[in-house]
Amino acid sequence: MKKKIGVLLGSTNSSWYLYETIKALSDSGKVDIVYIVNSPVVSLSRWRKVRRIGVRGLLEKLLFKCIKVTEEIVLSKRDRNVDISRKTFDLSKFSDIPIVSIPPEFSPSGLVVRYSDTCVDRLLNLGLDIIIRGNAPGIFRGNILSASRQGILSFHHGDNRWNRGGPPGFWEVYLRKSSTGFVIQILSEELDGGRVLFRGNVATKRTFTQNKAALYAESNPELTRILLNYAETGNLPTQEAEIPYGGGLLVSPNAKQAISYLFRTISLHLRVAWIRLVLKQKDRWGVAFIHSHWESASLRNGIEIANPPNRFLADPFVFSKNGRTICFVEDYCFLKKRGLISAIELFENGNYTNLGPVIEEPFHMSFPYIFEFQSELYMIPETEEAESVRLYRCVDFPEKWEYQYDLLNGIKAVDTMVFEREGKWWLLTNTKNGPHMRHGSILSAYSSDSPVSQNWTAHQQNPLVFNSEVGRNGGILKMEEGSMVRVRQKQGFAYYGKSLSLARIDILNDSEFKETTIAEVTANFFRDLDGNHHVHCHDHYTVYDYCRSQRVT
Repeated sequence: MKKKIGVLLGSTNSSWYLYETIKALSDSGKVDIVYIVNSPVVSLSRWRKVRRIGVRGLLEKLLFKCIKVTEEIVLSKRDRNVDISRKTFDLSKFSDIPIVSIPPEFSPSGLVVRYSDTCVDRLLNLGLDIIIRGNAPGIFRGNILSASRQGILSFHHGDNRWNRGGPPGFWEVYLRKSSTGFVIQILSEELDGGRVLFRGNVATKRTFTQNKAALYAESNPELTRILLNYAETGNLPTQEAEIPYGGGLLVSPNAKQAISYLFRTISLHLRVAWIRLVLKQKDRWGVAFIHSHWESASLRNGIEIANPPNRFLADPFVFSKNGRTICFVEDYCFLKKRGLISAIELFENGNYTNLGPVIEEPFHMSFPYIFEFQSELYMIPETEEAESVRLYRCVDFPEKWEYQYDLLNGIKAVDTMVFEREGKWWLLTNTKNGPHMRHGSILSAYSSDSPVSQNWTAHQQNPLVFNSEVGRNGGILKMEEGSMVRVRQKQGFAYYGKSLSLARIDILNDSEFKETTIAEVTANFFRDLDGNHHVHCHDHYTVYDYCRSQRVT
């Protein structure tokens, strides 16, 4: 029997995000949808609003609104997420979805909304399995919270362990947080303190408007995924354990905070423009190596490999074979705006030789993950532009490689790694929730009986991680005692690849994934570094990368 899902609406004029969720549910054929529309809506008069917040409060809201509107107009021309966030879509286009109108009862403040027992009884008689909060305004209280079998499913666009209230995406930018959180929760009487079913974090963007748009765009597919899974299995994700909250409620910024935000944001953009346009500097990655096992390596003693003109090297993986130690790297050309895979031979005396390109395709390549299986050497470079995870085999080490086939296709994935654990092969990769997103947060896993198989099974708990501070792969390491360690990139505030952490993989099976942080590595080992995001080791050679702001020649 199909699940029956109610959607609480203030209007059928919808955001793109809600429209996409309704479309996915409707197209699935697995659910019956009912629109629950507030009608009629009696809003506070302007005079009552002024009386509630005062003249000063009204002026502060107008100031903040001016900032928001200005940002939207300017940024929508160059940011697809901002542009689409400003548009409205008509939910009535789904003509087969019935509409139930119920009148809301707002509190004198206009913030809290309740519904009469009669209205709630009407909803109970519909036999709804779950209600999702669409664009209906207000803080829901009372019997409406139990008007379906599972309650009301809703977003809170903030990490509710420290951020309750709003505006969504603002305070993380104001406080220069490296990530911006969200939760999907079953609502309770406690504002933003419901039963958390899913938690995620995305990298914080430079401006409030960009951050909010990206937050909505990246988080919304998770709600759709949860609902479709519920329709198929009848199960919602396991609820997080509840913890006490000791903070207050965040509200719209006052005049001082709004002006501070405005000037700091302008200053940040002027600084970036000065570096890029006047100083002609760009973020330029580099690679270093040290003849030491990673567990005892002192990165400051490493040897930097010179970047070729107008290029940079990054994402190093090292392998020793036939008495030769080769470091494979992303070799990015600033002029072509595209990377290929190059090889560099390393010597114990600290010398090295750049052997040049070994794999080049008509699309961008990076992250040349290398592994051995049944005496054959294979590579899985990042080939997101080809919408596949491609396998290459070495036919003449280290310079000749041949494409074999796709391990996965029809997928936008980066930084893929495979390894064996307890008799099963695992593929860890970073996917994304939208065409205009970066692969900074989401870690997904697949399993197979062979690393060169074309038959991979998605992990039951995908995504295993949704967190820009630990989600993206930056290499794989092996401890002397045999445990596997995942290198995890940490994205900084409006900065890709700020630092990294190392996490021992404790549990990885068909139903679970658990890792424990064992170390953090910041970009302090050489002079004038801005970031680092990769480490790898083989046969007592450790290779790693770093980033500087440099003039490219």
